[in-house]
Amino acid sequence: MSSEQKSRRKNPSTIQRKSQGRIERAKLLPMTDAEISASDADAGIREDALGPAQVIVPAPDVRAIRARFDLSQEEFAERFGLGLRTLQEWEQRRRVPDSPARLLLRVIELDPDAVERAAHS
Repeated sequence: MSSEQKSRRKNPSTIQRKSQGRIERAKLLPMTDAEISASDADAGIREDALGPAQVIVPAPDVRAIRARFDLSQEEFAERFGLGLRTLQEWEQRRRVPDSPARLLLRVIELDPDAVERAAHS
C-alpha cells in the first residue's frame, strides 16, 4: 500500500483527487429541498434557469430504426451518410446520439428518401 493510500485512510473526511481537488464528505450528505434552494441561490442559480423549453428527450432506438429498413449496419450507415463505428456505438448504447443526430434519425424515420438524397448529393 502506497503512502498516499495510507494517508487517505487516516483522514476519511476528505478524498484527494488529482484534477478535481478535495471533496468534503460532509457536503455529500443528503440535503433538504430548502438547503438545496438556498445553496443554488448562493451560487446564482435560479429554479427557472433552464426554462420550460428544456426537455430531456430519450435517445432513439437506433437498432429498431435500422431494423425497420431491413438493412445491415454497413448498408444503413452508407445509405444515410453515417459513420459505421458511430452507428455501432449508438446501437450498443455505448454512446448516445446528440441533438442533431437525434433529429437526423427522426427524419430518417419520417422521410428516409430525403435523407438519402441529401447524403448523396
